[in-house]
Amino acid sequence: MSAYEVIEMGGLDAWHEFAGGTTPGKRFVDKELPLQNVGMSANAAEPGSRAPFWHTHEKLEELYVFLAGNGQMGLNDDVVDVQAGTTVRVPPGTWSTWRALPDSPEQLRWLCIRAGGAALSDIGRDGALDRERPAPWAE
Repeated sequence: MSAYEVIEMGGLDAWHEFAGGTTPGKRFVDKELPLQNVGMSANAAEPGSRAPFWHTHEKLEELYVFLAGNGQMGLNDDVVDVQAGTTVRVPPGTWSTWRALPDSPEQLRWLCIRAGGAALSDIGRDGALDRERPAPWAE
């Protein structure tokens, strides 16, 4: 038996329907999977909606990967426009918030990935390759 686990989050259009957390459209995947070194939420917000607060982390770094819609992030005293393809790194100690623009043609959808602990440069290269191992599916 393998230690991996799989969940189905549904297509992007289904994300706003998730209501298992404190904010509609916010799904903490790390509460469903036993993640140890990284956390992740999947998010969907209707045009015109916004985060109800600013937040910051003392130790965690966040990576916002925007997948659809148009919005903005507040980062300390700056405002950054976001859309599908925008990726924003938020280091520890940075205050952040977000909003979906009222004229966004669709829901603002994004992944927020949180991690802490050792820096990747301290961990070093920890992967392994096997170019000879056959693929598990028929070609």
